[in-house]
Amino acid sequence: MSTTGGISVDTWLRKRRIAVCGATPKQGRWGFIVFQRLLDEGYDVIPVHPTAPHVLQIPCVTRLTEIPGGVDAVSVITPPSASLGVVADAAEIGKPPCWFQPGASAPDVLEEAVRLGVPTIDGPCVLVELDRRGGRPK
Repeated sequence: MSTTGGISVDTWLRKRRIAVCGATPKQGRWGFIVFQRLLDEGYDVIPVHPTAPHVLQIPCVTRLTEIPGGVDAVSVITPPSASLGVVADAAEIGKPPCWFQPGASAPDVLEEAVRLGVPTIDGPCVLVELDRRGGRPK
């Protein structure tokens, strides 16, 4: 497991309001599976998708910067090319910690996060970490 920018998995999992960048209404895709699991665990989740109108009846926003009131943390399930924009948006809205799910980061994405001061987790999957802990920390 690799952490960058001073945020641990346990600290991230204790956040409440989570944006899921790459959430999708397409069942079976990782963006749907992660979104649904976070919702089922009791997180206040906001789907972020450039074109989908909603995920599980919850309206989508196209960018982090469109979320009223901001978020406590971000789960990133986008290709690295899109993850760069997520990092820039996170820096703009107060630098919530971004957890890059496997395949969502690249060296340039992590370097940009460090440059902008956005805390990150890179490496483990949020689903695995939730299973390992028996669900969301109380």
